[in-house]
Formats: sequence, C-alpha cells, structure tokens
Amino acid sequence: QDGAQLMQLLTYETVERAIEHRVETKAKIFGQEVNIGAEAKGMAPVYKIRPSLVAGLYSNRIMPLTKDVQVAYLLRRLD
Repeated sequence: QDGAQLMQLLTYETVERAIEHRVETKAKIFGQEVNIGAEAKGMAPVYKIRPSLVAGLYSNRIMPLTKDVQVAYLLRRLD
C-alpha cells in the first residue's frame, strides 16, 4: 500500500533514458521538413518542432503520468 515504494520499483533510469533517446531520434526522422535535394547541397535538416522538446515533453510529462496510472492501478488491485 506504499505508492512511493511502488513508484520506485517502477522506475528504471537507464530504460527511461533509452526511451527518451529513441523518442528524440524518431522526432528527428518524422519531424523534418521535406526538402528534395537538400542533402546533396549540404543543407542542415529543418525540423517542424525541436526534437529535444519532444523528448523532454515525453520524459517530463508522459512517462510520469504513465507511472502514476500504473501505481494507481496496482494500489487498487492490492486493496
């Protein structure tokens, strides 16, 4: 019945950092403006949204909310 202990058991820093890196990589790939021939000209990619912003949002908002829901579910199941 200890929510803090359950949260600690659900938290894996290395996995969370790997997920954050993967989210940033996907944001770089899928968030680029399509510029045909830009690579041949040596132009840097242009992003619709900063990939680091997407990764930070996922890391600071979505992952904690997901873990909160998991803890609430486990506490309800343990009653």
